[in-house]
Amino acid sequence: MTDNVITITEDTPIEEVARIMADNKIGGLPIIREDEVVGIITETDLFKIFLELLGEREPGVRIAALEPNTFGELAHLTKTIFDIGGNVMELGTFLGDSSENREVCINVAGVDARALEETLEPFVEKFVDIREPQWA
Repeated sequence: MTDNVITITEDTPIEEVARIMADNKIGGLPIIREDEVVGIITETDLFKIFLELLGEREPGVRIAALEPNTFGELAHLTKTIFDIGGNVMELGTFLGDSSENREVCINVAGVDARALEETLEPFVEKFVDIREPQWA
């Protein structure tokens, strides 16, 4: 046991929870309300949120691609998907391989993988991965 227990409150943003856990190399945090423990959040809870954010359990085409890190590029990409009848189910952006780009991970329903790739090719620097879920 430790004397200086790190805690969070119910309204602590999930990204702050993840940062606290990673920075302190801890696997769980007690949740406090008015000096009383009302729950705990663990690494497993964060993994579940990560899966949900990236649509791992949703049907669709998952595309990861590098796109230019310029104003409006993400909006342009999602509008292009909409224009071909695709529905963006989940979307996440991550650091790219330089400050000039970002990696975008999108789960899209309602569009064939090949058609999606062909449509988006002019708008991305490079496709990192394109796949449909294996569990579907």
